[in-house]
Amino acid sequence: MTVWTPVALARDIEPGTATGTTVDGDSVALWRGTDGAVHAWADRCPHRGMRLSFGFVRKDRLVCLYHGWQFDGAGACRHVPAHPRMEPPKTVKPQQYRTVESAGFVWVAPTDAGDAPDVPGTAITPVRSVWIDGDRDTALSLLGLEGTGALVTGALDGTDVIAGIQTIDAHTTAVHVVAAGIVPADTVNALVHRLHEFRDSVSSVREAVAS
Repeated sequence: MTVWTPVALARDIEPGTATGTTVDGDSVALWRGTDGAVHAWADRCPHRGMRLSFGFVRKDRLVCLYHGWQFDGAGACRHVPAHPRMEPPKTVKPQQYRTVESAGFVWVAPTDAGDAPDVPGTAITPVRSVWIDGDRDTALSLLGLEGTGALVTGALDGTDVIAGIQTIDAHTTAVHVVAAGIVPADTVNALVHRLHEFRDSVSSVREAVAS
């Protein structure tokens, strides 16, 4: 992974939750502590390899589902239930990524990445993330959007939108959409409906071809 990648709408990573995503072919665990900070780590516990995205958040720590090892926001292991009096080894840490929240998106990059992504400085209204059965070009063509970067802009049903484009694999693209400016709830609901129609239209075509 060499660039900042939009991986979710910031609104959708709620405090006290963990989830998984894929960036540049690698599995990544996203979680937000109750302190509000969002973190991105390789989705593999350094102890036994269990997916950290299957774990749960306890205050400002991510707890592995398998053996209950607890990791703080810096990735340090703070508690091993099987050995509660043992000081956890400092070398046992998950691989970490940089994260930043900007323009309504959660962005992920390698720890040695440069400056945070350049994003529009406008107010936004979160809409929805959808996963399209197709590559980047298919997703953009379907939505009527154009652009070459991680963020593209355009209009859906007359509403200006900003879309964060995330390649999941060769056949799947996640599109994270926000509306430019503050828009009413009925407009958001209409955009959500339209995005679902776009997503389902591709799935229906693939099912028809497969049959």
